[in-house]
Amino acid sequence: MIRYEFPLNEKTRKFLRLEEIFVKAEMQLASRMKNTGYDLFESLFNLMASASRSDIKVELIQELERQRGRLGKLKKTKKNIILLTDIKKLRGLLERSSIKSGFYFGSDKFLQEIKARSDSPFGILSTDFPEMQHWLQTQTPESRRIFFKDKFSPFIPIKKTIICLNNILRRNVIMESQLTKDNRYEVKLDSSQKNDFVAVELSKAPGLIPALSSNKYALNINFTAIKKSLSETKRSTKFRIGVSSY
Repeated sequence: MIRYEFPLNEKTRKFLRLEEIFVKAEMQLASRMKNTGYDLFESLFNLMASASRSDIKVELIQELERQRGRLGKLKKTKKNIILLTDIKKLRGLLERSSIKSGFYFGSDKFLQEIKARSDSPFGILSTDFPEMQHWLQTQTPESRRIFFKDKFSPFIPIKKTIICLNNILRRNVIMESQLTKDNRYEVKLDSSQKNDFVAVELSKAPGLIPALSSNKYALNINFTAIKKSLSETKRSTKFRIGVSSY
């Protein structure tokens, strides 16, 4: 099964986007190829642009507090007690964290130059940048990892909180099996309820990709064929879908 995830509002889109940047950075840090240095600088600048904003920290603390209040009303199972403890720790980490807003490089002229070059139409290239060529060829995988771990470390509280909240979002999904005969499907939504997230699971076999449009009253899913020849044949498609909120 292939799982597709769709945010239903800007807050969820922002949280999922941040999670993806952190996941990419982890994969890049684990790589031993020297050219991943380019990608790591891009990931660092993406985090500086999106995760250093002061409103992100405030928004995350508010969401943690909302989750704490929600869990406090539920039965005190072992799972809920562990989650409440994690939420308390995450709030403490966020409150103690200090992230310089925007693209703050201090006296690091090397990073300043790389950021300036990343804004060019061609991105970060070492062709006319001998300092970058020197850095790429003298850094070992371990020294590069240490360098970037230091740069990413201020964002760890943001990362841990984002992952916790998105895991809650995914756990709240209740998947239901559905069938469509014309590659279209509509889900009625309760407009009085808060809906943040949609998950769709589809077998690889049909060769279809779901495209979603939504409003506060309904979700509309169109399944489009990867190969043009498939779109000419209408056939029943089984899939699973679930909607959830934080």
